Amino acid sequence: MRVILDPIKISFHNLNGSKFRSFLTMLGIIIGVASVVIVMSIGGSAQGLILNQIKGIGSNLIGILPGASEEDGPPAMALGITITSLKFKDYQALLNKNKVPDIMDAAAYVTGTALTKSQSEIRQTNYQGVTGSLINVENIEVDQGRFFSKQEDTNLARVAVLGYATAQDLFPDVDPIGKDITIKDVNFTVVGTTKKRGSSGFSNTDEEMFIPQY
Repeated sequence: MRVILDPIKISFHNLNGSKFRSFLTMLGIIIGVASVVIVMSIGGSAQGLILNQIKGIGSNLIGILPGASEEDGPPAMALGITITSLKFKDYQALLNKNKVPDIMDAAAYVTGTALTKSQSEIRQTNYQGVTGSLINVENIEVDQGRFFSKQEDTNLARVAVLGYATAQDLFPDVDPIGKDITIKDVNFTVVGTTKKRGSSGFSNTDEEMFIPQY
C-alpha cells in the first residue's frame, strides 16, 4: 500500500511547492481540451448547415453550369461572366432515355434581375426562367395556387410563381393569386406562391420568382 501512496504524496508535495507552475500546466491542459471541443462543435455545426442547405434544394441533384472552371478557381459564371455555350438543346439531350437512362427528370433555367411592378409596389427582384419540371426536380412546395404546367412552359404562357418573400413584398396583406405583375414591361399573371424555404447555397429562394423560359 505504501508503494502506491508514496508517489501520490510526492505529487501533492510538488504541486504545493510549485503552485504557479502547476496552475499554468493545468490551465494549458484546460485550454487545449476546450479548443478541441470548440473546433469539433463548430465543424459539426458547419457540416449540418451545409447538409441542410443541400437538402433544401434536393440531395440527389446534379447542377450543370456553362463555362469551364480554372483548376484553382470557381466556374466563370460564378464570377459574373456571361457564358452562352450551354443551350436548350443540351437540356433536351439529357432527357433522352436512350443516352441518359438514369435521369429521372431535369429542369433548365436562366436567371436575371429586373424591376417588377404590382398594382401598388415596385421592387427589384430576381427571376428565374424555368421549365415546368422544376417543381419535380427541386424541393419546391407550393403555398398558394399552383406551379405552372409543362404545357404552359411550352406555350410560353405569361404566368408567374412568386417566392414567399417576393409575394409579401409585391402584395402586402393581399392574396396575390390571379393578380398581375409587370416584368420588363411584360404582364404576367400570378398563379402560385411557394412556401418559405430560406437560403440555399448562395441565394435566398424566398426572394425569387419563377416564370416560363422566355
